[in-house]
Amino acid sequence: MKTRAQSAVRDDPRRSEAGNPLEGPRLVARALLHRIHQEIAEDRRFRMIDLLAALGAIGGFSCVIAALDVAEAGQCRDGADLVIMETGDGSRYYAGNLPNAFLLEGHDSLLALTYGAARNQGAVLPQETVLSTFRHVAATIGDQQFGRPRLADDDQPGALPISYVRRLWPIVRQILDMNHVPVRRRPLAIGMAIELAFAIDEQRIDPLLAAQVVTECAVPMAKIDPRKIP
Repeated sequence: MKTRAQSAVRDDPRRSEAGNPLEGPRLVARALLHRIHQEIAEDRRFRMIDLLAALGAIGGFSCVIAALDVAEAGQCRDGADLVIMETGDGSRYYAGNLPNAFLLEGHDSLLALTYGAARNQGAVLPQETVLSTFRHVAATIGDQQFGRPRLADDDQPGALPISYVRRLWPIVRQILDMNHVPVRRRPLAIGMAIELAFAIDEQRIDPLLAAQVVTECAVPMAKIDPRKIP
């Protein structure tokens, strides 16, 4: 899936981190997966949907943080790279080419890694399903339906995406900080953790459903205001 977002940032900042490359990406991804797995399991009970929802939510959130890092460095090319939207209650949301680039564009974006893992298990999420999620999220900004996964009742995660972000982002940030993962490479690290989650034998689910869960949780969290998260 290609859009103009790929060319929106000069020299693609995801590939031009200076002096602090992501070291041992698989090791970092495994550390993230292990810790989130621990946090999600309750009384030794575990649901794969909850793990994927949590990873999707924090992964989406890492995309908006990466986009803001690019903007704060003065690397936006035009106003379409980062669009700020404010609702009537004063809440702020973000859209534009930059968040979408880290979320969906390129072979190392969060959802590209997710869909690659699904394909490896024989499932392909239709492009229209992905676009439908993006349209729904954009249409529900400022509404009670924003950030509520459009999944069957039996497939709903145990918490809303925003709840996973609030609970788990401080933990994830600490792991990423300890491993010196640059802000603009954090969606990649979490995307690799999602790849690894697809291979867990503990409780396998339909890879198509797995990809949908990640998408429904990641897309809205790539738009929220980081100032609302501790």
